[in-house]
Amino acid sequence: MDFRQIEYFRTVVAHGSLSGAAKHLEMTQPPLSSAIAKLEEELGVKLLKRTSKGVTPTQAGLVFLETGGRLLNERERLKQNLNLMGKGMVGELRIGAESMGINELIAQVTGKFTREFPEVRVNLFDIRPDEMLQSLEDGRLDIACVPFDPSTFTSYVKESFEWITTLRIDLKIAVPAMRAREDHPDGRGWGRWIVPQPIQVFPGIPEVVLGAVGEELGFRALYVSSPQTTIPFVAAGLGVALVTEKMAAGVQGVETIEAPEWAKPMRCTLLWRKGIELTPLMKRWLEVSSEVAERTMKLGSNSSYRY
Repeated sequence: MDFRQIEYFRTVVAHGSLSGAAKHLEMTQPPLSSAIAKLEEELGVKLLKRTSKGVTPTQAGLVFLETGGRLLNERERLKQNLNLMGKGMVGELRIGAESMGINELIAQVTGKFTREFPEVRVNLFDIRPDEMLQSLEDGRLDIACVPFDPSTFTSYVKESFEWITTLRIDLKIAVPAMRAREDHPDGRGWGRWIVPQPIQVFPGIPEVVLGAVGEELGFRALYVSSPQTTIPFVAAGLGVALVTEKMAAGVQGVETIEAPEWAKPMRCTLLWRKGIELTPLMKRWLEVSSEVAERTMKLGSNSSYRY
């Protein structure tokens, strides 16, 4: 039994005669009659009652008509879904990101992507960058967004993953509001810095801060889990931190000032496992990410443009 036979049977029932069905199907009646006879023989049951006025379905024929109709509809839905998947318009994406990447890029990308492709299910995982790499290798993530420029990547990252760079992330110093008017040339003399825990495979803010001011008299470091976590401690007056404008925006008790020259901009970089074939969905996510990043940079990092 195949879909062609189901379509033949449905057409015969709809027209009430083999001759009418054959005309509709643009074929002669003998091969159509033969196809129906073979179907009945294969199923071991009569599907049609032959009368002088034409044909009507038997009880078994009615069951076959209902079930066969569902199969044909499912086939059409499957064809449509597979076609849309091939165009990157349905399916599932698993995206890894951490707080800085989410704030600066991924939230806006997700908004634009889901509006353009509402049938695609986007699953976001807020995890540490080193955990993202493991999840990419294990196949639990499709794409990861890390806030690091490829120039800082370790050999392990360069050898195991492919990437594109997108949005530049300019840094600021978040300071307690009560200390915002203090003068600290080149970002020195602040005392305690609040920094995220170092990540071995991604040298970043901790290494930059320690390299620039770690030898100063009075320097102290308070380590927290992520860049986003530094903000409440700054608000509490416990020290200063390198953050982005968005991360500190609207937080009571925190102001931002220009970062020194040694606090180079970071970069939203999208990674995927080397050697895999990018699916249409992954390609479209990368395209949308680049579009959002380009638009954001044109409008300025503080823009509230809605995608």
